[in-house]
Formats: sequence, structure tokens, C-alpha cells
Amino acid sequence: MNSRYDYRPGDRVSVRFGGVLRHYGIVSWGGRVISNNGRYGGVVSQSLSDFARGREITNHGPEAGHDYLGPSRATRRLGHDYHLTGSNCVHFVRHAQGRKPTATQVARGTFEAFRDMLGGRRR
Repeated sequence: MNSRYDYRPGDRVSVRFGGVLRHYGIVSWGGRVISNNGRYGGVVSQSLSDFARGREITNHGPEAGHDYLGPSRATRRLGHDYHLTGSNCVHFVRHAQGRKPTATQVARGTFEAFRDMLGGRRR
């Protein structure tokens, strides 16, 4: 398992879930990760081990030139709601890094929702 000393505030981190999807967060001070998590209904601060839940954490590093702003922006969003199409973990991290949202995860989530409605089984 990764140590909290392997990460710096502002690092963008992720873990795999659902096979091909990734869940993203921003490393904050004290080895905590802030993420927008549908499981918890919104933006939460978690320990690295709670964020990983036994999965390997990938460190994508900070956004160039904005590493000190990410944790501050992320902290201000604590308690905000989760919405798959407009405020998911990718949108949250991009906002914390001062970037615009992308539709990649929304498209994948929409595909999964339609597949579930049509009765497809997830593995």
C-alpha cells in the first residue's frame, strides 16, 4: 500500500473501479484525499486507505503551475453534491486544478446506465 509520504498536496490521484473506469481525487494536506464520490453523495475528505479501499493508487502528479491551488479549491467544495452528468469526480478534479470539465466519464456513465436499463449484467 502506498504511504502518505508518496504524495504532495495538489497531486491528482486515481483508483480503478468497474474494470475500466477510474475514480479521481486531489491530495490535500496531511495525506488526505478530497474527491467527489457518488457512494458518499458528494465531496468528501478521506484518508488514502479509505480512498483506495484496497486498490492501487495511481499518482498523476499536480497540474503544472497550479499545485498549491488544487487543495484549496478542493477544500472549498467539501459537502457539495455529486451528480453524474455535471459534478462527478472528473469534473471536480478538473475544477480544483483550474481546468474545464470533460465529457469522457459522462459518456461512459451514460452507456453503463443504458446497459443496466436494458438488463445487461456487470461483471
